[in-house]
Amino acid sequence: MPDEGLTEVTAHRALLVACDRAGLRPDGAELIRLGENAMYALPGQGVVVRVARSADLVDKVRKELAVARWLASQGFPGVRVRDDLVQPVEADGRLATFWEYVPPSTATAGIGDLARLLRSFHELPAPGFDLPGLDPFPVMRRRLALVSGIKASDVRFLEESCELVEASFRELMARTEPRVVHGDAHRGNVLMRGGESLLIDYEVVSRGPVAWDLVPTATAVDRFGLPEAEYARFAAVYGWDVTGWDGYAVLRTVRELGMTTWLMQNAQEGPAAEEFALRMESLRKDDLGRRWHAL
Repeated sequence: MPDEGLTEVTAHRALLVACDRAGLRPDGAELIRLGENAMYALPGQGVVVRVARSADLVDKVRKELAVARWLASQGFPGVRVRDDLVQPVEADGRLATFWEYVPPSTATAGIGDLARLLRSFHELPAPGFDLPGLDPFPVMRRRLALVSGIKASDVRFLEESCELVEASFRELMARTEPRVVHGDAHRGNVLMRGGESLLIDYEVVSRGPVAWDLVPTATAVDRFGLPEAEYARFAAVYGWDVTGWDGYAVLRTVRELGMTTWLMQNAQEGPAAEEFALRMESLRKDDLGRRWHAL
């Protein structure tokens, strides 16, 4: 695994290697997202390059490609793999994959679009390959083990919080019917192509309770200021209000730990550091109504 974290500098270095190996031109590359992965658009070539943090994640990356191809075979509205390019490719100790580029749209994905996509996604038959069971704890613990530049007391608190909720999470998994779940379901992972909405980002697709995909939107009312009427519309379109389920509180806790450890990876300075401090304070105080900010 690379000793350096995934930063704009290291991600761009990997992009240059990936483009060279794929026969693409990196000039004009636009950084779309930097988090668990780095994503670059090459609009002139109709490609998005996705750079994973480490070449050690090869099984996870291959699963993501398999899910995308399976969704395409089902006619599901998602983003397609650029199968005219050999992939994945190793690039400076990381892995790169290549996807179709969807140009920006004047249309905006609504809460109903997300609900409809998730309802359709959850109705799909199981794919013809194995998917892992939902388990967010290894990823969170990996982030905590590798992070640098974060106060040791914050890391310890998050480690202990994971330990406290894990048994309840495991019990919940044992008593709920597993279905194919997206794993990172929010409007940021919905693109518009004309009037069609597309569900993207299949990195954490797994088998688990469908509630896992509904909790982020429910939590957004308290954490990100989603109007209650918007959430009511989401629940009505999907057909279920997950906040009334007895497992909601456990999944919300796990989700919020996941969001906080994700942010932590790049929270050494600037707005991310300020937001991380705010989230840590609210978690320590068990303040479920404290407003967070999407970065």
